[in-house]
Amino acid sequence: MPTYDLSCDACDTRFEKFRQGFLRDEDRVCPDCGGTEVRQLMTGFVTARPSRPAAAPTVRSFAPPGGGCCGGACGGHS
Repeated sequence: MPTYDLSCDACDTRFEKFRQGFLRDEDRVCPDCGGTEVRQLMTGFVTARPSRPAAAPTVRSFAPPGGGCCGGACGGHS
């Protein structure tokens, strides 16, 4: 099931939505302030199968080197 990373423009809250298929308008509501000016963030994903036998799944990121959207402060980037 896809995970969508979202950010509220009003209060800068970052949150996730798990949705099979595309996001709906009701998914784009901030859980903290109720704002509807929410944008989807471009984040990484985990592969379903390793590329080599006995290899662990890998994380691929769309963020540029150097921390991307949060400068590496969130600890979510490798």
